[in-house]
Amino acid sequence: MTEPMISLMVGVVVVLCAVVILVMHHRHPHIHPPKARWLDTHPPRDWMHHRH
Repeated sequence: MTEPMISLMVGVVVVLCAVVILVMHHRHPHIHPPKARWLDTHPPRDWMHHRH
């Protein structure tokens, strides 16, 4: 491939990654730092076991 094509592909990949990260952040706006810290101290598997 020519250099302009390579730079174009790299630009597209970077934009796609940025869009995915932004979508993931906007999809979970209800998770606040205290809750995120609680999830960090409690693995998801344990959380599923203790949830009633």
